[in-house]
Amino acid sequence: MATRRGALALAAALAALIIAPGALPAAQADPVKIRIGWSTMPGHLIPVLYSKPDILKYYGKSYTVEPIRFRGSSPQITAMAAGEIDMAAFGPLVLALAVTNARLDVKAVADIIQDGVEDYHSETFLVRSDSGISKVTDMKGKRVGTNAIGSASDTAMRAMFRKSNMQDKRDYTMVEVAFPNIPAMLDEHKIDLGTVLQPMSDQLLATGKYKVLFTSEDAMGPSQLVFLAANGKFLNDNRAALMDFFEDHVRAVRWFTDPKNHDEAVKIIANFMQQPPETLQYLFTKGDYFRDPFMVPNVKALQESIDIAVDLGLAPRGIKVDPDYVDLSFVKEAQKRIEASQ
Repeated sequence: MATRRGALALAAALAALIIAPGALPAAQADPVKIRIGWSTMPGHLIPVLYSKPDILKYYGKSYTVEPIRFRGSSPQITAMAAGEIDMAAFGPLVLALAVTNARLDVKAVADIIQDGVEDYHSETFLVRSDSGISKVTDMKGKRVGTNAIGSASDTAMRAMFRKSNMQDKRDYTMVEVAFPNIPAMLDEHKIDLGTVLQPMSDQLLATGKYKVLFTSEDAMGPSQLVFLAANGKFLNDNRAALMDFFEDHVRAVRWFTDPKNHDEAVKIIANFMQQPPETLQYLFTKGDYFRDPFMVPNVKALQESIDIAVDLGLAPRGIKVDPDYVDLSFVKEAQKRIEASQ
């Protein structure tokens, strides 16, 4: 009888737990894992943005980040199509190709870097000073180093050659070379022109052995050089967590670009890149690319760059970025939250 009474009491207790609201603690959802593609440092910043826990409110709570490196923007299309990344560092043409060729549901969601804005840095295309090359038409029959066909840098180069009525294969040869290898390829006379990023650009120019043939701004004017793009379904399925992510993302960029944090920010990046901090002092100054204070991409410049790429024959057809392929709600909400807390 005692055993029967005990069994009945246990059953009643369990029933009460099931029926009573709030009797059991709510299950905590695992943080959303966000896999983000990137290709260059320090421009993209993605691998270091989440390295300071004291400026992140939600990391490890509602989201985590896995940065994944690629050679350039265009290889990230394949990775996103295969479900290997959720967000990517895209150039304008890559967005158009992702939509028209890969049929991806993808949105431009945040700024990464803008080129040639006001008196900020513009990407440099260098030749050797002793090459005899002083104008674009001197590149006839020469070799051009590009990080990836269809990248933002590649588009700018082709746009500049187009201004001089020069075409790939007919008038010059494109050679795909990873950004870090371009200076050595120039030095070894394996290419005659190449995109050289900061800080190497200033370092090479200081030697007197190299000179700027043109900049991206010369080719295209101010441009949305690289931006964060995201899988549309991933945005819809994880909207609440991504609102937290973007608040942290914008806060982190604002911390890194704040002049009062310059020395510490440079040290973090230098440690990641395994370079002396002295070589990165240009970061977050006018010698660096422009970054929007709330990471809002320049949609007009993005559209213009796509139109140029289509005119160059780099994409079969264009797209109308706004409203179908852009979602600014995340960075706009981040701005509201940040301003409300100040």
